[in-house]
Amino acid sequence: MIKEAIILAALAVSSPTVIDGDTIRIAGVSVRLTDYDAPELFSAKCPRERALAMKARQELGALLMLAEAGSLKMSYKLVPCATSNWGRLCAEATIDGKPLAADMIALKFAAPYICQPNSCPPKIDWCRPAAPSSPARQVR
Repeated sequence: MIKEAIILAALAVSSPTVIDGDTIRIAGVSVRLTDYDAPELFSAKCPRERALAMKARQELGALLMLAEAGSLKMSYKLVPCATSNWGRLCAEATIDGKPLAADMIALKFAAPYICQPNSCPPKIDWCRPAAPSSPARQVR
């Protein structure tokens, strides 16, 4: 309850900082952004995952900078965490009223990841090569 009050007060006067593609820090408190999972930055299992994690972190950072500049509106709604989340709080984030999760997933910087109470789906393996795109159609 105290963490939640700190977060809400801090959002009124300061901007969050990016930890990785799905975690921010507000007033020293880590907040896990919900409904998507970005590749792991600090415990990447392969170079591909680390590279994707850096891109996800950069994208989230760019969005936060645009929000700070007033070019877009980012909002956070604290929600109960489905699991312990290593002491982090959880929040749903939106960009101009649209889910941040949808944006990160569309850019392929994240995968859908919706947890239920005490249960989360398996995470995807970011080290597997991306599925080949369909060959370009030849015009004759």
